[in-house]
Amino acid sequence: MQRLPAWLAHLLAVLLLLAAMHPARADHFVIGVEDVDYAPIMSTGARGEFRGYARELLDLFARRHGHSFSYVALPTKRLTAEHVMGHLDGVFPDNPSWEAEAKRGLTLNYSEPAVPFQDVVMVPAARRDQPVRNLGIVRGYTPKRFLPLIQAGSLVLTEAGDPSRLIRMALAGRVDGVQLALPVALYQLEQLGQPGALLPSTALPPTDYAYHYRLSSLRHAGLVAQFNRFLRDEQPALAALQRRYGLEDKLKTVPRAAS
Repeated sequence: MQRLPAWLAHLLAVLLLLAAMHPARADHFVIGVEDVDYAPIMSTGARGEFRGYARELLDLFARRHGHSFSYVALPTKRLTAEHVMGHLDGVFPDNPSWEAEAKRGLTLNYSEPAVPFQDVVMVPAARRDQPVRNLGIVRGYTPKRFLPLIQAGSLVLTEAGDPSRLIRMALAGRVDGVQLALPVALYQLEQLGQPGALLPSTALPPTDYAYHYRLSSLRHAGLVAQFNRFLRDEQPALAALQRRYGLEDKLKTVPRAAS
């Protein structure tokens, strides 16, 4: 085998040394997140800082795969618009059924479900089995499973800007019940010092996981596929994270009303 010229061998050695000293920079992605207070799942503070389970989930994924993420908090409709215009590398949370008209004609890549929770209608403990006529919802959210009742005029929606206001409205009797993720409702009741004051309605059953939170990307199918592998491969770490944020709570663990 012919030996490399001394100068070329030296050059290759220097290049290999530089590569070892300066490894390739991790891929950087700008992730759009919903500007909403949905603690403990996710929330954004006054300065737009992204916090909660979703933040730790995405940060853990980035660390595992050598990526770096920066987060941009935006209102729901603007979040979709910025993504469609190519200004974001990904969006969390997202779902194929959300803002469907704005996404028409586009092929977005969606991850598997990434945040486990039950969506429930919380009502005062004394009226768990009574009909709900006026339902409080977070502004901008349409509970599609109740559309037949809404269209029939037997269910009226009242909007509020955040879950804390919804909980207060239900406690004050301004609405019959509120639709929220169970961990969010339990968290808000704890913050108000009233655990058990609202309980899941037995007149309206909880939803399944059809509207689970997912990571989406218009341009980076590989990133979404990698995230799916992460969700499968990191089950022990994710289970521990879910326990820390109370996302393992299911209906059987809801505190009973004080007697």
